[in-house]
This record gives sequence, C-alpha cells and structure tokens, in this order.
Amino acid sequence: MLNTLHLTKELMSLKMHCKDLSYSTSESCLQKKFSNFGQIAEVKLIKDEATKKSKGFAFIQYDSQDAAMQALESMNHKYLDGRLIFVELAKPGKSMYGGYPRTCGPPKEPNSPDKNEAVE
Repeated sequence: MLNTLHLTKELMSLKMHCKDLSYSTSESCLQKKFSNFGQIAEVKLIKDEATKKSKGFAFIQYDSQDAAMQALESMNHKYLDGRLIFVELAKPGKSMYGGYPRTCGPPKEPNSPDKNEAVE
C-alpha cells in the first residue's frame, strides 16, 4: 500500500492543471507550448460533452518531475492565446479515491423516526 501511495503521489506531481485558458486554445497548441520543458506523456483539454467546446482548462502530464516543475515555474501567470493562464500541480480527483464523500448532516440512527414523523 505504501509503495502504491508513493507511486500515486509521484505520478500526480507530474500532472499539471492549467486553468483560465482561452476557449480557442487547442490540445496541439498546449502540446507545442508545454513541450519546450520536456517530454509530455498526455495533454487533455477538458471539453463540454454536449457542445464539444473547451471548458477553459486542461491537464498536462510529463514524463519527468523536473520537466513538470520547470513548466510550472515558466508558464504560471503567463499569457497564452491572449489570456493570463494559471498552472499548478494537479490534485487527486474523485476517481482516485472512488468519489467524494456525500454528507448532509449527522448519520441517522437505525430504526429511529424522522423529525417529521409522529411518534406514537
């Protein structure tokens, strides 16, 4: 488990989250700009499922941590396609841990009446 956690943390440090992108920025543009810092494993521009248009953010994964750190330092708060972009290390998503916990108040006691139910 510890090795898997360490490996997961290492892989996440290679993935960058780019936000505030121009809606006209393409994956090929991101590939070209960010490949100046090292070998890119994947560029994923997030698009609306219905319209297939960009949502203005993307994930870029590098093959090496050094390349990812250099891209972070060089591209954060820079202009790309006329927009000031923000680049940060990607955080683990909900798929990493099976989803976000859903809560809405304290857990209910089994077989206890709701507040709205009359107690006989």
